[in-house]
Amino acid sequence: PGMPPGMPPGMMGMPPGAPGMMPGMAAESDAKRAKAEANLYPEHTWAANHPNPITVKVLVPKEEANSKFNFNGQTVMLNSITTKCTIKELKDKLTNYLGGLPANKMKLSTVKIGVLKDNMSIAYYNFLEGENVMVGMKERGGRK
Repeated sequence: PGMPPGMPPGMMGMPPGAPGMMPGMAAESDAKRAKAEANLYPEHTWAANHPNPITVKVLVPKEEANSKFNFNGQTVMLNSITTKCTIKELKDKLTNYLGGLPANKMKLSTVKIGVLKDNMSIAYYNFLEGENVMVGMKERGGRK
């Protein structure tokens, strides 16, 4: 009585969309995270189906401010990387190429996933031969 058709009781005056949610709130970041990781095969399945080591291509940006860490726009090839290798281990290997930059100061990301977590393996992220990974400086702190 007096409600638009298809409107459940208690929803009068609510904006269209998810109950109690305004457009662009937390659901957006959850959706981005789910989008990237929902399309991945389970880690153990990927590792079983891809037993051979791969080469990972790490794209280093050209940044004058970080030239002491060899941020000169080059590509670093990491060869013979097994599927059990973690992102932290990749960072440890990169330290030698990036002027001793500590692993905890690096941020690795891919186009399809975004920022990669240290404790996850490359099998978790379904890396393939020649996978492109971008390295950057880990930003600390809040707004400036």
